[in-house]
This record gives sequence, structure tokens and C-alpha cells, in this order.
Amino acid sequence: MTQSRQDTIAGALSLGLGLCLLLWLIPHWVEPDPDLRLPVSLVPQVVALGFIVCGTIMLAKGIHAGRQNEQPEGGGFDQGELRGLAVMMVILIVGTLGFEVLHFLVVAPAIVAVSMWVFGPVRPVSLSLTAAIGPVVIWVLATQVLGRVLP
Repeated sequence: MTQSRQDTIAGALSLGLGLCLLLWLIPHWVEPDPDLRLPVSLVPQVVALGFIVCGTIMLAKGIHAGRQNEQPEGGGFDQGELRGLAVMMVILIVGTLGFEVLHFLVVAPAIVAVSMWVFGPVRPVSLSLTAAIGPVVIWVLATQVLGRVLP
């Protein structure tokens, strides 16, 4: 796969993610807090705009380079990487839907563990510790320190 094709695909995915965040996920999942001076959705909206800007630039770069008849070059995605990307997207979608049914402390460690397992050989101790410690720290910070409710 040529570099221009990679840029086009990555740009389109980034642009789509940014739009999805800005138009659907943030308005539906971020709860306003009247006690704060700045809206809770400010940082997620800035991140979403960053995805949109970067995705648009990459998409334009990929389309522009493709029109200039860029010669195929070595490298690019191979079939295993594309399968890994597809599997990771499915894991994240299923995990996101799982948050609606199960608690954060059940779904988040599962997402981390499966993601680590998919992308290569990992020692069981490393996998267990990473899958357990990260989500627990996030949960404690969000619920106890920030006073926010996680699904």
C-alpha cells in the first residue's frame, strides 16, 4: 500500500472519529456540571477538533499525492496489520457497548487485556497487572478525586 493511500485511509478514519466524537459521543455521554466555570465537554471537544483538523490534513495530503501518480513504494500495511486493526476496532466497539451493560471495572480491564493479547506475546503477569492497575487507577481518579460517575 502506498504512503498516499495510507494517509488517505488514516485521514478519513481520523476525520470520522473526530466527527463522531463531536456530534454524537460528547453530546450524549458528557454530563454538564453547573458547579464548574468551564464546561466539562471543553477538553473532549478540543481533542475532537484536533482529530478533525489532523484527519483533514492527512486526507488532503493523501488525495493530493495520489493525484500526482505517486509510485508504489515499499512498506505499508500488510494483511496481518489490517486484520489486527479490524480486530482492535471490533474489540473497542464491543467494549464500548459493554459499558452500557456492565460496570467500568469489568469492561475496561477486559479491553486492555484483549488488546495486549491481540498485538503480540505478553507475559501473563504483565498482562494481568496492566489490565488491572490501569483501569482501577482511572476509576479511582474519576470517581473519588474528580467526583465523576463512570458507567
